Amino acid sequence: MSRRPDLPVLTVDMDGVFCSPYFGWNVGVHRTFLDPGATPVPARITPRWLGEPLDHLRFNPRRPLPGAREALERLREVRQLVVLTGRRTYPRWWLRRHGFEALFDRVVVNQTRLRSPHFKLDALTILRAAEHIDDDPRTAQLLAQGSDTRIFLRDWPTNRVDLDPRVQRVRDLGEFADRLGAPPAAGGR
Repeated sequence: MSRRPDLPVLTVDMDGVFCSPYFGWNVGVHRTFLDPGATPVPARITPRWLGEPLDHLRFNPRRPLPGAREALERLREVRQLVVLTGRRTYPRWWLRRHGFEALFDRVVVNQTRLRSPHFKLDALTILRAAEHIDDDPRTAQLLAQGSDTRIFLRDWPTNRVDLDPRVQRVRDLGEFADRLGAPPAAGGR
């Protein structure tokens, strides 16, 4: 568990929040919503022998989003930071390569039979997250309707749909850190 249990838990999606999508265009988001009262549809899970190499090809070339490290350093002052990703493989290589591993208290990947939105909904309860930030409007909508966690959506042109008013949009992690009262970066912001 966390080395800083006195701080509230903030769960942070990875791709599209602090890890850049290919070509800077976030096409992996869903614009249709899930019924929070419906039984979740099980995920189709690729066999591990194929899924792991495909995940490395799909995710490892991506770069950190501009300003993400600095914003996470600021957020770390006021929250326990937990990566909560729908990925099914642990992103250790990427986190180490880009110097992000030490910023997080914990990394939680989807090892369930659930699709990413329902996996995250369950995880918010287990982790007792105070806030969560995501880039997928379908996930944000489900989390806002099915949990007591404050939900934030990292804004992208592809995720601009009408959402539950409990979902708060932020331009980037820097603006998000400002909203949560994180101290300014050492060189000013």
